[in-house]
Amino acid sequence: MTRTLRNFSGRLLLIGCGNMAGAMLDRWLGAGLDPAAVAIVDPLAPPRAGIVQHASLAEWQAAGGDADWIMLGMKPQQLGDIAGELAPRVTDDVHLLSILAGVSLGDLAGRFPDARAQVRILPNLAARIGAGVSAVASLGRSDDKAIAALLKPLGQVVALDDDSTMDLVTAFTGSGPAFVFRLIESYAAAGERLGLSHDDALQLAIATFGGSTALLADSGEEPGALVAQVASKGGTTQAGLDILDEGGQLVALMTNVLRAARDRGRELADIARGEG
Repeated sequence: MTRTLRNFSGRLLLIGCGNMAGAMLDRWLGAGLDPAAVAIVDPLAPPRAGIVQHASLAEWQAAGGDADWIMLGMKPQQLGDIAGELAPRVTDDVHLLSILAGVSLGDLAGRFPDARAQVRILPNLAARIGAGVSAVASLGRSDDKAIAALLKPLGQVVALDDDSTMDLVTAFTGSGPAFVFRLIESYAAAGERLGLSHDDALQLAIATFGGSTALLADSGEEPGALVAQVASKGGTTQAGLDILDEGGQLVALMTNVLRAARDRGRELADIARGEG
C-alpha cells in the first residue's frame, strides 16, 4: 500500500473504535499514519500497537488529551451522553468527523458549534481493504485537501454538496455490503439445497459474485448489457431470469430493504436528538 498518510499532520482522537471505525483506523495505519498521533476512547476496542487507549473521555482529558481531529465512531444513541462532555474540547481549530448513522450535519453543528468544521462521513466495511466507498459532506471551514488525503486510502470518495441524502446513502452503501453478503449467502444456500456441498456452494458463490462485479466495473457497460451477453433466448440463464424478473419482485424487494434501512437511520437521528 502506498503510504499516503506518512506526512498527515495533527492528532487524531477516535471516540468509539468498533468494526467500522476500527477498519478505517487499521487502513490509515497501513497507509502510514503515525500511531503516536492517535488516541482511542473505547474500553472494549482491541489494543493496537503504539496507540494510547482510554476507557472514557474523562480519562483521556485527565491524561492531558488534545486533538486536532476528533472522529465520532460510537453508537448514535450515545451522542447525547458524550456531547456535553466533549463539546468544550471541540474548539475552532478542531475538525469534528462523524460516521454516526442518522446524525446530520445540523445535529453536529448544534452540539459542537465551535468546531472548525463538522464533517459527516459514510464509509462502508470494504474500506478495510481499500475497496470501500465513502460519501462525505461538511459544514464550516473544512480542510478539504487533508480530508481527501485521509479518505483516499479507504477507497472511492464521493463528495456531496450537503447531507440531505445521507440517510439513503447510509442504507445504500453503508449497509450495502451486509445486503450483498446476505445475497451471496442465500445464493450458496440455494446451491446447497439443490445438491452442492456447503463448501463448494460457498466457494462458487463468492467467485461468481466477485468475478461478475469485477467484470462490470472493468467493462464500463450497464449491468443489463452484460446480462444480455450471458443470457440467450430459451436458455438456462433466461429461465432463471424469468423467475427473478417476475412482477418486478426483485426490484420491489430491494426497494423495501433500502427503505427499511433508510427509515431506521431517521429513527436513530431522532433518538440522538432526544426525540425518540
